[in-house]
Amino acid sequence: MTDHRRPTAQARRRLLAAVITGALVLAQLLLGAVSPAGACACGAFIDPADQRTGANVLRETAILSLEDGVETIIMGLALDGTRTGSTLLLPTPAVPEVSTASSGTLREMQAATAPREDVEYDLWGENPFLAGAGSGEGGAPPGGSGVTVHEQARVGDYQVAVLEGGADGVRTWLAENGYELAPAVSALLDPYAEDGWVFTAVRYAADAELRGEIEPLRVDFPSDELIYPMRLSRAASDRQELSLFVLSDQPVRRADGSAAHQHVERPWIADPTWEDWVWSDETLRELTGTAAAEASDGPAEETRNHIVTEFAISGDPETFTTDIVLVPDPEAEYVVPTVTVTETVTVGGVPVGWLLVAAAVITALALVLAALALRSARRARADPGIRRR
Repeated sequence: MTDHRRPTAQARRRLLAAVITGALVLAQLLLGAVSPAGACACGAFIDPADQRTGANVLRETAILSLEDGVETIIMGLALDGTRTGSTLLLPTPAVPEVSTASSGTLREMQAATAPREDVEYDLWGENPFLAGAGSGEGGAPPGGSGVTVHEQARVGDYQVAVLEGGADGVRTWLAENGYELAPAVSALLDPYAEDGWVFTAVRYAADAELRGEIEPLRVDFPSDELIYPMRLSRAASDRQELSLFVLSDQPVRRADGSAAHQHVERPWIADPTWEDWVWSDETLRELTGTAAAEASDGPAEETRNHIVTEFAISGDPETFTTDIVLVPDPEAEYVVPTVTVTETVTVGGVPVGWLLVAAAVITALALVLAALALRSARRARADPGIRRR
């Protein structure tokens, strides 16, 4: 005798649970093994609060410009404020005009040349099934041995002296006037003095209040070429790293003999205004001609490019046998660096991809349940009671 019965309610619940479990396991296996591709959209800008704008970076950064025979250098300083007389010495080919600058100038230049974002949209985020798997003084008379003191003044928090003369005389004057030079630096003055260069000595004023950010210095001097003095770096004990931002009407490259022995990169070559940047710092507006163009009452002139060529330079001290010399490089390709940033597309905090998977699983389960219900209904119509033989 054969006993034919319809599936009981308990049996149907077991079958439904098995179907749901199987569907979820299948979805996990499929989606865990596949790495879905994301869609890409470009053009967003990185936040100006860039990692390169920390105070330590400013001490290794300078902005250079050569316009109408006058070179401008805006440089961050790294003086030892704990040692009285600790001195920075800057040689220049002509007598400079020294003034303070704003750290905001350096920060804006760094922000303007920061990498742009290349945003990649991700529909999936993390796989939830795999989570857990893993005052000024007047000019001083000549001092020392044949030394001309072009200027001796208080500039911001600094005491500044601009000297010209023989190396021995400069050394003597500095020592007698409270400017402390390391012996290794002092030994490197002779070539500059023999070439007739001028020395700008900078130290903190005795009453300077060293709080917050350190003011950069601005140095303007006549020059026929764009140059950044670096030969004194041979006195350093550690590898030298330098960031230079050169403002010019075209890209520039290094033309000095030291470049071949150092690591030199140009991570940015472009006019930031091409990337919708608007200069706000007054010094940068001056150096780029933005302020003059806006103040002009005459007919609008054709906008002039102000290309920024960024140099990332590093080298051992002994490699700095020459100063850094920069010349036009019209054939250089423009460079605007980008970084890829992944953003997960979510609805209610849940990645869209997983919502689609859940919708697909629910749809599949609904179809299975509908099929089971239809099959059960057909069997019930065909066999309304229990048959026995």
